Amino acid sequence: KKAQNYFGKLIEKQLKRVQDSLPKNFRKDIRKITQFGIMSNQEKVMGFPEGWQNGRLESVLHPFDQDGELALKVFIEKLEIAGIDLGKVRYKQYSTGVTFISLPGNREIIEQLSSYNPLRVVHPLEMRSLPELSRSSSSKDGPQVPHYTMKSPIVVGVIDGGVNENNPYVKSYVESVFSVSGNPLQPYKDHGTQVTGAVLYGPLNSFTKADVLPEPLVSVKNFGVLSDNTDPDLYDVIDAIEDIVPANKDIHVYNLSLGPRGQILDDNINRFTYSCDMLSHQHEVLFCVAVGNDGDEPGYDRIQSPADAVNCLGVGAFTKDDDGVKRAPYSCIGPGREGAKMKPDIMAFGGCSNRPIHLVAENNGERIWSSGTSFASPIVAGLAGRLVGESNNEISPLIAKALIIQHAEQKEIVHSNEMGHGMLPEEIEILTSCQENEYTLIYKGEIEEGKYAEYLIPWELIENGKASFKWTAAVLTSVDELSPDDYTSSAIEISFYPNKNKFLFKNDQGREIDGVIKKSEVVDLSKSPERAQLLLENGWTQSPFPKTDSADLQFKTESELRSDLKWDSIDTRKITKIAKGIDQPVFHVHALGRGSRSSGSKVKFAIVLSVSTTQSEIDLYSKVLQNYSALAPIQLKSVVEARQNIQS
Repeated sequence: KKAQNYFGKLIEKQLKRVQDSLPKNFRKDIRKITQFGIMSNQEKVMGFPEGWQNGRLESVLHPFDQDGELALKVFIEKLEIAGIDLGKVRYKQYSTGVTFISLPGNREIIEQLSSYNPLRVVHPLEMRSLPELSRSSSSKDGPQVPHYTMKSPIVVGVIDGGVNENNPYVKSYVESVFSVSGNPLQPYKDHGTQVTGAVLYGPLNSFTKADVLPEPLVSVKNFGVLSDNTDPDLYDVIDAIEDIVPANKDIHVYNLSLGPRGQILDDNINRFTYSCDMLSHQHEVLFCVAVGNDGDEPGYDRIQSPADAVNCLGVGAFTKDDDGVKRAPYSCIGPGREGAKMKPDIMAFGGCSNRPIHLVAENNGERIWSSGTSFASPIVAGLAGRLVGESNNEISPLIAKALIIQHAEQKEIVHSNEMGHGMLPEEIEILTSCQENEYTLIYKGEIEEGKYAEYLIPWELIENGKASFKWTAAVLTSVDELSPDDYTSSAIEISFYPNKNKFLFKNDQGREIDGVIKKSEVVDLSKSPERAQLLLENGWTQSPFPKTDSADLQFKTESELRSDLKWDSIDTRKITKIAKGIDQPVFHVHALGRGSRSSGSKVKFAIVLSVSTTQSEIDLYSKVLQNYSALAPIQLKSVVEARQNIQS
């Protein structure tokens, strides 16, 4: 409150001073509305490659408070007049009023529709092909099927083309549901089976022909959503997903290795993306989504929907060669859209033609050699499912997302458009254990928009060396499908204070103290309260917050804040300090909301913080746990351990 009052009065004072300095006529003039702009027909047409003649289209209509149904009715009538078979038209009108419409069309149809005023955008739609199947091959040296004892109660959802239920590698550990009309197609079922196997076992590259696979630590519920009746727009698929998620409360993590083809458009939100973001926010689930396989097509290599969803994990593929780890050439690259510019989020092994990923085959003792982001994504989904399930839901899907990014193995110092935040660790223990000279802490909560909260960072006094603070903040946000420029509705700002007692004092009046005139001075209130009192008595002012090493966000323009990724749903930072200068460090978390559309709601967030010191002889984890009794270690218990406890 003190800070809010201080800055409120300061802003009001500055605005009044600026206003008073402006001529009266100028003040009147800048309040005038001189022109209303309407989008031209050409501005509504987006994303069509050169040479496009006909295919599936997606149109988006503006929302109307009262006439939404009328706008849709008139649009459908225009389609009928244009000669379009209405039986091939699909649409979805959401409660927000926005309407997505899928239809077949050509250049002439686009020209006719673009003049319809309620139309916001029209762009092409094409379902991703499954190139992985065409570049797959099999061999007879696959590992052996596991010895079945039980099926894990930790369930990961796989939304794909179905599954071959009699496949010996997956049949004991999968439940199959076909969720759309029509008949499943064998190529789609093969793809869904290989994706399911990747969730259960990960890559089979390290297993020899003589090895018996360990029993999976998760199970899969496979939802078949591709059939001989599937249209390129995938609207039936999206409809099915919007039914699947609310009906399966026990599933917290889903894998999506399908979606529309074509790189994302900054000025438009695809229905698939919006649907995944909406479901994630409403039902608190995590979608792990393959970013697409056109990364080796210049000009079309950007990530594909719905991997651009701000509440989801967009997963790219890496491979290995003699020089080490690198992005698989087919894996689509970033950046993402506003609200999730740092895409892809994470990379997992997807193989390449020279070093393919090994997957389950249809017969015991065989394996498939393939490659694709389709097979990288389920590896992440399997690990995320374990984090949630083995922690007995103490690790939420949002925390799991932050943990995975926090512990990504980085080839580069910072996020890159090719390799994301880094590579998925091979073992779950890397995400859930601490070295002797470090500890990891998880903060989770909800804060009302516009409010601040202070979070203590446990610390032991260290006299020598340096200390590093690395954190990943993740926000679960509602979205606005009609505002690509400000798609996310909420975010958090984090300020790091290495010493909560150190404040900046300023000498605004230029008064002399200690025989000299200084402009500012930093004072530790816990160690030098008398000094602080002396400065105040001499007309100095104390800052409302402690001295921070975080960027000062006060009075920055919106463009400056955007460049600092203020509205992104994921934010990773690292600060290294001289250890002896740290005392009672804290976070200040400021919850942000965008105007009236999210007014009154709370911002749900998770922060994963790792603190480490160069003094290897210090068992920082044990010391912190000993001195902060309120902290409780998260115990992960796999299905194997649970079974052993029951048997014993």
